[in-house]
Amino acid sequence: MRLAIVAAVLGFGLAGCASARNAPEWFAARSAENDSGYPSLRDVPTGTSANTDAAYWAAVESDVVRAGQAVKAHPRGQPASATESPAEFLEEARQDLEETRQSHEPN
Repeated sequence: MRLAIVAAVLGFGLAGCASARNAPEWFAARSAENDSGYPSLRDVPTGTSANTDAAYWAAVESDVVRAGQAVKAHPRGQPASATESPAEFLEEARQDLEETRQSHEPN
């Protein structure tokens, strides 16, 4: 079984290589067009363009801290109260679902 699979894969691989020689003209023209468009590795810059100025990073830090404070100040960012238990939450959710279900039932 494995030998048959390996033979089939090799057969398809060789067929693909053989058909590459018989590529249509439009494919050969398009391939030559794309091959000439690749940049040279010698044109890749060796330096970095990263901004390493300390003032820039201080400004970024203050923006992040300010955003974090805004998230913490939002009412949804507050932790759940200790008086609310999961069982109470589930019971309220079940009641809400039942009220919604009843409101959609035909009279």
